[in-house]
Order: sequence, then C-alpha cells, then structure tokens
Amino acid sequence: MARGCGRCALFLLGALALDAAGLVLVLVGSVVQPARAGRPYGDCLVLSGALLLFLSLLCWLLWYAGNLRGVPASELPPGAHSPLPGPRSSLLRLASKLSERLSQRRPPLPGPSPPAPGSLELRRLCAMESPGAHGDRLV
Repeated sequence: MARGCGRCALFLLGALALDAAGLVLVLVGSVVQPARAGRPYGDCLVLSGALLLFLSLLCWLLWYAGNLRGVPASELPPGAHSPLPGPRSSLLRLASKLSERLSQRRPPLPGPSPPAPGSLELRRLCAMESPGAHGDRLV
C-alpha cells in the first residue's frame, strides 16, 4: 500500500471493504425492496448492512489506534519530560488495580425487610386511612 495509508493496512482495507458492503446492503434493502417468493427481505438487508457498518467502525478504530505514535524524546523541547515516569508501567498498574477491584466479591446490600405478620408496624400500616375515606374533601 501507499505510504500515506499508515502502518496497519490490513485494518484499513477491512474498514473500507466493510464500509462498501454495508452501504450497498443498506441502500439495496431500503430503496429496492427485494422480495423472494412473495416475502420481502429488505429489513434483513438493512440490518445486516448496519451490522457491517458497525464492524467497520471497529476496524477504523483499530486502524487509528495502530497508527498512534509517541513523540520521540529527541523532538521534545529542552526541559520537557513526561509527568509520569514510565507511562506504560503506570498504565499497567492502573489496569491491574481496576481489575482487582472489579473481581472482588462484595456481599449483597441489605434491603428493607417486609414487616412480620402481626407486627405493630403492619397493624399501623393497615389502620392508616386515605384522606377522603369518610367523605372528607381536600380542597
């Protein structure tokens, strides 16, 4: 491929192919209204095309991420340095800490327990009357 396409040409080709196929499927399914044996299947084509366009988005994301490069230290101005020493190691530490927190089992939160039958609280709830039950009007 040409030099301007970046380092991940496979993802670029995949994204372009999925874009083309998805667009064709969406247009054919929505404009032509195809049918087979009297049964329309345009909706299936539209949804399949949308799925291909979504997968294309993932390929574009991977292509873009594969072309990211850090700035070499020789191009940095004098006195400029990375705020964190070893950004890769700090990213790994952050990822492992997040993974540990997410994998820890936590006890379920206690929910409100219903009143026991015959309890004073249940009797109070049953004895409460709604406003206007005796003909009172709220104005």
